[in-house]
Amino acid sequence: MYNNRMAYLGIALFALCGFFGCVQKTRITVIRHAEVSLQGKGIRTLGILKFGGMYEELVRKALYNKIIKIQNLNNKLDHIRVINIDQNSLEHFDDDINFSPDFEGVHVDGVISGKVAATIKDVHDTEKVKIQEGTGEYKEGKNVFGQKAEVEIQRTIVKEVPYVMRQANIIIDFSIVNLKTKQRIFTDKVSEEYKEKFGGENEYRSYLGSRISQLPSQNQTLEKLFDKVASRIVAKIFTTKISRVAEFDNGSKYVMGMGGNKKVKEGIKCAKNGEWEEATEIWKDVLNTEPENSAAFYNLGIAYEKIGDLENLKIAQKMYKKAVKYGDKEIYLDALYRVKATISDFSMGQQTR
Repeated sequence: MYNNRMAYLGIALFALCGFFGCVQKTRITVIRHAEVSLQGKGIRTLGILKFGGMYEELVRKALYNKIIKIQNLNNKLDHIRVINIDQNSLEHFDDDINFSPDFEGVHVDGVISGKVAATIKDVHDTEKVKIQEGTGEYKEGKNVFGQKAEVEIQRTIVKEVPYVMRQANIIIDFSIVNLKTKQRIFTDKVSEEYKEKFGGENEYRSYLGSRISQLPSQNQTLEKLFDKVASRIVAKIFTTKISRVAEFDNGSKYVMGMGGNKKVKEGIKCAKNGEWEEATEIWKDVLNTEPENSAAFYNLGIAYEKIGDLENLKIAQKMYKKAVKYGDKEIYLDALYRVKATISDFSMGQQTR
């Protein structure tokens, strides 16, 4: 019975989408430039040395895998060969980078290394949680399907429930050294924090929160954290392609995009078919008759942002600002913050090239 109801609900939603029109989306790909150009510094091959501190194996593994992944995604952007080197970390060398003879026979142009500080701990405790339990007595009522049935009378009790609060913190200071010039070409610090509660009131919440049975090993938590830290390091030293999904706005005030502005929706249809010039002309026509149409401004912002160069990103920013001025939808602010960050990254990339 339950599966049949879900199937009927799915069919009904599909029918509503077909009649009213569901939320339409598009994909925007932008280039985030590195803070330092390794190739511009003469580095074509990069060696990952040992890092000082605990968990250095996790750092190197995460960093290597992340660089390989980003190289594959970027195709020929910043293509640099990377290898792991079982060699001492940079903390064993002085500030003048006195490498001899430690790197004889190491065929790389540059190396990356640094220091790792990582902590992880679990705090065990209990908390009082109000829960519903059956009394063993029944009364006439309705079941979950709205049908008449005998339902058990519930009562509220307070129960001491155990929980685990896991906290972790990682800080990595790293440097990249050009072995030919024996100079540090980039130095920075990245950090990541983690805090999550398992158990307690979460044991009685249907979907939100994590139960104690879902508590992973500490090593698994650290692996995920190191993966995040590695992503941040790679974003600083490699140009990356970032793909985001942007949601069109048809001007509807209702969920699922029901209703909306007919002309704005016509432009969205063109955009979805790849006819972006026609779409922008339609949205501009809308603004000629409705100069405060926030949906038209917002969709124009998507069109300019999708082009991706700095000039059009700035135009997109203006469009999003207009959308925010005349409308109060959250997607307008999200888009404005997104394009501001992209412009900042773009400008920083031009300085490093």
